[in-house]
Amino acid sequence: MLALIMKENAVRESEIVNIIFTATPDINAAFPAEAARAIGLSAVPLLGAQEIEVVGAPRLCVRVVVFVDNGRHRDSVKHIYLRGAVGLRPDLVGVQTFGMLNVAIDGPAGAGKSTVAKGIALRMGLRYLDTGAMYRAVTWLALSQGVDLQDAAILSRLAREMIFDLNADSQLTLDGRVLGNEIRTPLVNVSVSLVSSYEELREVIVEKQRKLALRGGIVMDGRDIGTTVLKDAPVKIFLVADPRERARRRLVELRALGHDVDLEAVVLQIEQRDYFDSHRAVSPLRPASDAVIVDTTNLEVEMVISHILDIIARKKDAI
Repeated sequence: MLALIMKENAVRESEIVNIIFTATPDINAAFPAEAARAIGLSAVPLLGAQEIEVVGAPRLCVRVVVFVDNGRHRDSVKHIYLRGAVGLRPDLVGVQTFGMLNVAIDGPAGAGKSTVAKGIALRMGLRYLDTGAMYRAVTWLALSQGVDLQDAAILSRLAREMIFDLNADSQLTLDGRVLGNEIRTPLVNVSVSLVSSYEELREVIVEKQRKLALRGGIVMDGRDIGTTVLKDAPVKIFLVADPRERARRRLVELRALGHDVDLEAVVLQIEQRDYFDSHRAVSPLRPASDAVIVDTTNLEVEMVISHILDIIARKKDAI
């Protein structure tokens, strides 16, 4: 890895200030500083460190950081990833690579997008964005302020003024505040399809989503990620499931939030939203032409995550 870092970035020994090696706690071996000496770096200061145990962190990882002084801008740096490794600092990379993978996960309500996308992001050390939460946030704020949901212009202006970001835990924030269950009430559920159907508003939100993805290394879930937001994402997944099973899942979520709802009512709501989302004029719900369709009806969450991780691994091997 060290040799590749130097070769791909045309770094000379005289330009290296120091090199830091770190290894995860499950690696019971000497730090690989000897490799630097083996390739002839006899005068470069070296530092090795053992990483602390972090729940959910990647396993069996060695990281090499080379500090150089050659006047080049960091945007020109080529990051090196071996054996399927992923980048843990998306903010340091300005280009799309498989080390800074972008994954698009689409599908209808209740197909398991959010749960699966979070699992993929956690296992790959990537950021996660629930794009539907942004449309929910606009809907919730509009309802809170008494905005007419039929007024696309006012809604678009409201969305344009909203400042979204992701915190260190990939929680979506609005104007610096973490969004919670207030955007997942039954009233928001029945209103968000209308709000998200307006073309001008969608353009505003899509622009904000793309800005959050600029650094790379993100898993996005929604309804038009693969077809509109991240059309160039190297991995696109479209989740499907039987409407009644999706309604059952949504019922569990709603009751956990304290909402008293009926299964048949949720089934009807799911079917209506499917129709609305798939027939809207702007960015209708549909799989991208290069998306892999995964039916989650009879699969446990971990099975779906493992299957998608296999798809990602095969995709990376084919590049």
